[in-house]
Amino acid sequence: MAKKWFLAPVLLLLAAGACNNAEKEKAGTVQSVNLKTDDEQFLALKDTAQAKINTFIDSLKPHALDSNYRFLVKSDFVDGKEHEHMWSVVYKYIDGKFTGIFADSALYLKTIHPGDPVLIKQSDVEDWAIYDYLHNKDLGNFSDKYLRSKKTAGE
Repeated sequence: MAKKWFLAPVLLLLAAGACNNAEKEKAGTVQSVNLKTDDEQFLALKDTAQAKINTFIDSLKPHALDSNYRFLVKSDFVDGKEHEHMWSVVYKYIDGKFTGIFADSALYLKTIHPGDPVLIKQSDVEDWAIYDYLHNKDLGNFSDKYLRSKKTAGE
């Protein structure tokens, strides 16, 4: 019973942090990057994330609910013909699936909102990131530099 009481406040904190991106989007400070579905460099970055996903899982298991860490996965969300590749904060991994909270701000999809619960298959993870606030380290986030370069080139 005590574990449930501990889990509720932690999930609320995760949701609040996850929703920060939604506020930035509304303020116009977050932009999306349009890529071709067969963008070879981006697909190679997904392969890198998948090849190193055990590092993510091994760190998530002992630190999932530790406020000194934040664990995110990027995956493809689909509604009809619309696709958006967005981030979710995750806090549990069981049987090849991550449980978490949607942390991004959808531009085109109307069926998902910041703070919504998500269940993401390990095989659907396109990128992952670990923010270790205790040691001031970041791991993963393989696509960030590439997407920033595409955004800059497109401006």
